[in-house]
Amino acid sequence: MRTTREIEALIEELNNPIQCDQALLALIGEGKAAVPALVEFLRTAKPSSLPQARLLAVEGLGLLKGDDALDALIAVATERLAEITDPVVRLAEESVASRAALALADFSDPRALETLLRLAPGKPLVGVAEAFEKLRDRRAVPHLVRWLEDDFVAEPAARAIRAFGRAAMPSLLESLNERRRQHGIETRLSQRRRWRILEILDVLLEGDEISVLEAFLGDPVEEVRLKAANAILNHGNPDQQRRAFKIGLRLLDSHERDIRAAAEELLRGHLAAGPDLLEEEIQKRRAAGESEHIIFPRESALALLVRIQRQTNRSAEPS
Repeated sequence: MRTTREIEALIEELNNPIQCDQALLALIGEGKAAVPALVEFLRTAKPSSLPQARLLAVEGLGLLKGDDALDALIAVATERLAEITDPVVRLAEESVASRAALALADFSDPRALETLLRLAPGKPLVGVAEAFEKLRDRRAVPHLVRWLEDDFVAEPAARAIRAFGRAAMPSLLESLNERRRQHGIETRLSQRRRWRILEILDVLLEGDEISVLEAFLGDPVEEVRLKAANAILNHGNPDQQRRAFKIGLRLLDSHERDIRAAAEELLRGHLAAGPDLLEEEIQKRRAAGESEHIIFPRESALALLVRIQRQTNRSAEPS
């Protein structure tokens, strides 16, 4: 066992980029004897734009456990980040709070879960989303669905929601119909939340439930129409699939390059749903005089359709 002074020396090494990992391993090897020093370090170390030492201290306490460790992690996870005026330091300290929140998921003490539930209505944190992926407390689901609006946290929030399985569907379906508007127009954040919900429902919906998405084939938001069409093409009956295929055809006229590319991929992946519809669309556009050639800066929809048809025909040829 190391002396108190030796443990404090290891704590100081957490600030050394070269020795920090070995120092943490040594501290963990000391077991409960290292907890007071790690707690004191977190209490006295000031947030900075270089959070590595504080991150390591949080990781150590998360592994060592105990009441003192839990108290320290709760204090870090619930830090008032908005009061940090420097945006760079605030972002760095968010990563520390996030790591502390994730560590709480491994504590059996009820205070750990209570803290995470208290954090859920607040600022989205990756660690909180990852914690609920483990804990699967249904009270967190509505908050995780709201976090789908945040680009930084959306992916871990979506993973956590999927971990809840079908228990998450009521919150998802309710939020899918919720459009937050500003100046009479749905906000971009609201749009992102809704199409990300459709991605999750593509996995969770079963059988005839897919019919609830048909209404979104006519949604004013292109991304929403695209995601709804994809889910229906994946799981719908033949009539539903044909309606969704038609939406894919229309989205080739989008002004957004990403939407056109996604629609092309959608049609290519589900051509069996409407090969005749593809041919009809090609003939209609040719009759209307649309060009089949690439016109800078974007290809015409007809050029995309012809390419899909040619690539599909080539793949169908015997080798």
